[in-house]
Amino acid sequence: MLTGATWIAARARNALRRPVFISAVSIVTFALSLLALVIVPQQARRAAAAIRPAPAQRPDTEPTVAALAEAERQIAAAESSVVSTRAELAQLVATAAAATAGDTNAGGERLGATMRNRRDSLAAQMDQLGRLIARSENAPLLGSYRALAQSAPMQGDVRVKQLLDSLVEIERERDSYSAVGGVDPVFVALTARANELGKNIEALANVRRASLRQELSTIAPTPTEVPATIALRPLPDTLARVQARDAVRAAAGGVAARLARERAELTALDARESRARELANVGASPSAMLAAALVFGAVLGFGFALFDEVRRPRLADAYEAERATGIRVLGVIRPLPPSPERGRRSTDRSGPPYIDPGADGHQLVYLTIATAGSNALMLTITGDNTAVAAIVAINFAAIAADEARSTLLIDTDCLSSSVTAALRLRTSVGISGLVKGTAQWPEVTRSARLGRDRTIDVVPSGEGAVPLDDIKALLQRDITRLAKRYDAIILVSSLEQVLSGLSTSLPIPDVLFCARAGQTSIADVKRMMADIAATGAHPRGIVLWDAIDPELAQLRPLEELDREAAEVA
Repeated sequence: MLTGATWIAARARNALRRPVFISAVSIVTFALSLLALVIVPQQARRAAAAIRPAPAQRPDTEPTVAALAEAERQIAAAESSVVSTRAELAQLVATAAAATAGDTNAGGERLGATMRNRRDSLAAQMDQLGRLIARSENAPLLGSYRALAQSAPMQGDVRVKQLLDSLVEIERERDSYSAVGGVDPVFVALTARANELGKNIEALANVRRASLRQELSTIAPTPTEVPATIALRPLPDTLARVQARDAVRAAAGGVAARLARERAELTALDARESRARELANVGASPSAMLAAALVFGAVLGFGFALFDEVRRPRLADAYEAERATGIRVLGVIRPLPPSPERGRRSTDRSGPPYIDPGADGHQLVYLTIATAGSNALMLTITGDNTAVAAIVAINFAAIAADEARSTLLIDTDCLSSSVTAALRLRTSVGISGLVKGTAQWPEVTRSARLGRDRTIDVVPSGEGAVPLDDIKALLQRDITRLAKRYDAIILVSSLEQVLSGLSTSLPIPDVLFCARAGQTSIADVKRMMADIAATGAHPRGIVLWDAIDPELAQLRPLEELDREAAEVA
């Protein structure tokens, strides 16, 4: 089963089989990349120099920051002065109001000397009671209660006098128990009774203080003395201080706006400087640019080749060809190293360079076809490259000749004449003369020596285009007579001729298709094999050419070789 990894590996191998394409793309990419790596840094440096700001354009914000700090300090000082002035003014106003209210009664009339003395006396008594009550609450002792009962504000109350006498008597009895020593229930009871009497005294003191406060409220509030320093102090001018504060604030706002403008200008200049540094850093060392251009060119060349291969997959190996078409691959033709045997004899040295019947691929193709059919061997060989088909056919004919078969090789492709070029045959009218009736088979047949004692008969294609129907009529007319003389008849035809049904003019319409690894697309092979079968022919198999395409046009004709030999002689 063909997995994804196997498929992509086949595509990569096919891409590597196109060194010319990869080299062309790589060279163009290398030149463009190197040109870009040289030109772009120069343009970038010029652009960087154009946008880089001059040092004189950068504003100095340090004095502005110092001025803003000084302005903020002055604002804080002005705010503090305004707050203190307002507090002083409020104190003077409150003190003057309290002093004014202290010398009047509830009706607003000024108090006389007697009333002021009475008011002050009541205030003193309230103050004394407040201190003694607070003392008894904080320290609930017999001494605190006795001092509260003996105070001047409590002297006129008979109930307080009775409670004080009882408290003194209880204190005397308790002291007698304390002198004896030990804890006695009577002592505890006396202590509890003393505390109860003290609470009663404290309650009467609270009542007395409330009555004093009520009496004082009917006379007038307590006067408040105005200190002399406050009384003699002039009223502070808050308006001037507020105006000074506002002026300092306005000045600070101007300094802050100037600082914001300078910082915005610095930010813009920093952005320009950063952009200039980025542009200036585009350049690299010559060796790095050269290496980068080489790597980029090679990667892009292989990438284009791989992309083209993935977009239009080509045959990678025999397994892929069989899997795509369902037709067996009879042999794989690979280039072989030069054989020492062919260099010893002059016949081999002067023979066609592409003749190698001993190759495993050619042997497998012949054995598969020759052993599976009848004694008469008829085969049409075609492919998407006529030079490949011609070489496969020539080697097939050479092997048939080795097997003692009289072999006839007919080239029906009048446009390419690949067989004539590969075998270096002399000029002949070939198929063209036969169709036109200007020659007969013996006249157009050429004998090609493929070794020391191995020859085959070849009918070249001739010159000029020949209608396909005329070729088919010629073969149908003479093929029976040719089959009596030859054991193997091999046709080398173009793909268009086979698809038009040329192979069906033979009694045995076997077709051998030659595909090229890394060049023939899978879709084309499938389509062509289906079209060949649709013509009524019998596709016998596929030959996979896994080598560089032959260049038959560069082979020197036999007439030229003979002429050079004559000149040397």
